[in-house]
Amino acid sequence: MSGPDPWHALGGGDGLQDAERVADDGPTYDPYTDTYVGTFDAESASIAVMEALATIRHCEPTELEPLYRSVDPDALDRLVASGSDRLRVTMRIDDFEVVVTGDRRVEITPPE
Repeated sequence: MSGPDPWHALGGGDGLQDAERVADDGPTYDPYTDTYVGTFDAESASIAVMEALATIRHCEPTELEPLYRSVDPDALDRLVASGSDRLRVTMRIDDFEVVVTGDRRVEITPPE
């Protein structure tokens, strides 16, 4: 998919030159890879995923499909907390591809 996805309202459409922040504390959109990337610190991976998706979708986390329908949230949190920087967990949530890495990154690719 070229350009921003339908949920990305910043930048006025095709005029994106560089990565843009979706919200002040939300993920950054990279128009070259059509991916949103964010990091998280204190909160659990499962909460970070839902908050990032909600920011991208411009809604509340409670309005999204529950995470447990795609992955066990407790297992995801334990895997990321294990401390392995090489960890990559890929899941599909509401047609978005979501990757959580051991170095506490969330990468979200919108549906095509």
